[in-house]
Amino acid sequence: MPERLPVIAAVPNYNMGDYLRRLLPQLLDRGYDRIFVLDDASTDHSVDVVAEFGDVTLVRAAVNRGASANRNQIIDQVDDDVLIHFIDADMDLKTPDTADVARELAARYAAQGVGVIGGLVSRSDGSQEPHNYGPSFSFRATLTSGLPLLVDRFRHQPRLARTVGRVVKPAIKQWPNVLEAPVPKQTYWLHEGNMLIYSHVLKSVGGYDASMREHEAQDLSIRLEKLGIKRQFDPTIEVVHHYVDVRGKTRLRNQYYAARYIIRKHGLARYLTDR
Repeated sequence: MPERLPVIAAVPNYNMGDYLRRLLPQLLDRGYDRIFVLDDASTDHSVDVVAEFGDVTLVRAAVNRGASANRNQIIDQVDDDVLIHFIDADMDLKTPDTADVARELAARYAAQGVGVIGGLVSRSDGSQEPHNYGPSFSFRATLTSGLPLLVDRFRHQPRLARTVGRVVKPAIKQWPNVLEAPVPKQTYWLHEGNMLIYSHVLKSVGGYDASMREHEAQDLSIRLEKLGIKRQFDPTIEVVHHYVDVRGKTRLRNQYYAARYIIRKHGLARYLTDR
């Protein structure tokens, strides 16, 4: 590892020109060595927006291929000894001096074999998203994945939320508890919308599975687990998510096909037994 770890920002984008105009000045003020916008063949004014910022590099796909293939565009743009901060275009970055904080986090967890660090994704009202991280994609996780959303649904009714939280707490130990302050936790998969990953780690697994348009974070983590590369959630780097859905009506269908694909790819036995 070099004495000063280079930290770059990689912003996957599809038709979020207005949000890019809001996010890019924030990134330029946070000390990154380089900033890339990874554009998935946008049809809006995203390219023109990026051109307004001379210190931002645009990497543009010729055709729309989805989030996984789009994120992989960063692989050919960086050397091996680089820390990549993936941050989605529809985010606001709350943490000052983010690049320096990223270096500190990387150094803090390096001795534990951590190659990927997920930050905190919050909503505009300050609440944390219930799926900032989670367990391995498995039968058990499938059964419990709706419970964090159930607790979150009642967060504005404290007494009811606490009651629901106590009932489901044994089943959601590997999920975030939105009723409690977020704390660092070693976990399985991480929210890729605010995530640090070493470039050599991303390259070692061949990047994201470019055929996937959903559940790509879960698939990536299964492959990282096989290589013994640990994943860590740490809320120190925080973003606010504005929830722009560019995947439209096909999202649920894509999630279904992606789930079937992961089970076939990594084996039914793993899906039924993994925790």
